[in-house]
Amino acid sequence: MSENKTISRSEVVRQRRLEQIRQQQEQQATLQVQPREPRLQKNMSRGKSKSGYRELPPITARGVVNDFAIERRKKAGKRRFNAVFSWPHPKVRTLTLPRVQIRVGWRLLSFFLVLLFGTGLYMFWSMPQFRVTAAQVTGNQRISADEINSVLGLNGYPVFLLPPEQIRMRALRSYPELASAEVTISLPNIVTVNVTERQPVILWRQEGGYTWVDETGTAFRPRGEAQGLIVVQALGAPPAMSTPVPSLPDPDGTEQAQVSIPKEESLTPAPFIPEETVKAITALAPFVPPGIPILYHPATGLSWTDGRGWQAAFGTSGDDVEVKIRTYQAMVDWLSQHGIRPILINVAYPNAPFYRVEQVETDTEVEVVEQ
Repeated sequence: MSENKTISRSEVVRQRRLEQIRQQQEQQATLQVQPREPRLQKNMSRGKSKSGYRELPPITARGVVNDFAIERRKKAGKRRFNAVFSWPHPKVRTLTLPRVQIRVGWRLLSFFLVLLFGTGLYMFWSMPQFRVTAAQVTGNQRISADEINSVLGLNGYPVFLLPPEQIRMRALRSYPELASAEVTISLPNIVTVNVTERQPVILWRQEGGYTWVDETGTAFRPRGEAQGLIVVQALGAPPAMSTPVPSLPDPDGTEQAQVSIPKEESLTPAPFIPEETVKAITALAPFVPPGIPILYHPATGLSWTDGRGWQAAFGTSGDDVEVKIRTYQAMVDWLSQHGIRPILINVAYPNAPFYRVEQVETDTEVEVVEQ
């Protein structure tokens, strides 16, 4: 009796629950042990019903840990349930803005284009980065770049307003000593002038002054010094002379020569003397005695004073200089053999040379046939 009194009522209730749970588990175990009838036999037995056995779900108890229940959970696995809930869809109203249509017409587009081009031209005109300060001169030897720039006058001009052809024409017209000029313009403000100067061949002396002449017969202003020039002393103006060409004063201190060239509208100046005469001078130069200049006369052409006391005339043609020289030597030898001392030997026409002797009253011209 003392033991029953010590057991509390809660423990009695707990034992009763455990006993009920144990009985339920034993009943489930007995049901699972019973064999299920094969489906094949059920199909073959026509008299039996189509009802089958269905496995009961595991039963667990709260607060009771049982190994058998844990094994049942592992065998059965996790069960997954899909549920669909219908939630109310909120209605969202979009904000509608008023439609604004912008129509661009041709007049408005033209206005913007004109404004854009006008702004660009104004910037090109006003910005100092596009204005030329001075041209870059190349190829010059005797004419300085400052002289050429002073004539061109490009300082401060916008680069896109400079025509290359006008710059080239201005340079050639201002300086006859330039044979050619090429002008190139590049952004932002670069102007390049490539010049080719004339090379002097003849030092032409006339009326106390002198000028330089190139191989084309063009006269131009002497600048500095040039070596190996052929000195020609003119006794009269050449036929082609019509307008004055400036020249420097003679080194001996004499007055400036009044040398001239014909007027011409083209950029290349007209020849001061014919190109054929230049060819004759350059061909006769090796046969002239050292230190003696070549004389030029409008009537007799080219000549020089021979050291033996006569004048040797060769005309102005340069195609037959070698024939003239052989004819002249033959005449000199013939006159020496006959003891004749002439004052003039003219071989301007090799087929009809002649010489002139000095007489008291008149001069007699005697024709000599070449031997």
